[in-house]
Amino acid sequence: SYFVTDKVLGWLVAFAALGMQVGLLVAFVIASEVKLQDDKIDIQFTWKCPRDSFVCKDTADLTGAGWFIFSVLMIANLAKDMISGSKLIYHSLEVRHPIGSRIRYFIGGTLLCSITLFALYVSTIYNKAIATSNTDIIVNSVVVLFVMELDEWIFAALEACSEKWTAHSAESDHSTSHIAEMKEKIRTQQAQFESQRKE
Repeated sequence: SYFVTDKVLGWLVAFAALGMQVGLLVAFVIASEVKLQDDKIDIQFTWKCPRDSFVCKDTADLTGAGWFIFSVLMIANLAKDMISGSKLIYHSLEVRHPIGSRIRYFIGGTLLCSITLFALYVSTIYNKAIATSNTDIIVNSVVVLFVMELDEWIFAALEACSEKWTAHSAESDHSTSHIAEMKEKIRTQQAQFESQRKE
């Protein structure tokens, strides 16, 4: 919500939250890289090759059900951000908005969609690297989604400090609802006019 404001402080807070999210997600990417010489990686090796046998076997318990639950968790939690970001980009194409607002909508929407897709990518590669069971993939997914809530916590903290710092969000919501009410009244009036003209 801070990306749609024209306040410099709002943009600074938004970029700070975005930067922290990207930094945390990059840490997961680094931890999932295959570097056999690095003891700090989180990769789990599930193939076991007994010394008394020529046959190796995979000891992982991760099944298709685990990946299905992973998909449900990702869609349920990230769909809202993707839809919101897409709407901002769509509104940036409407010429009825001032050019400044259109630029803010486009930047905000693009960044929101980008961080959302990046979170999906990070969660996928991290789970492929370390998840060895269905419960592992659920826990790992929740951790990444936990990171994606960072901006909401910052917003809540600022609101707890002073509602004035988050007033722009309420004003935006009020303006949106007011516009929706006006559109509904216009549609109602048009319908009444059409019915009167037919009579």
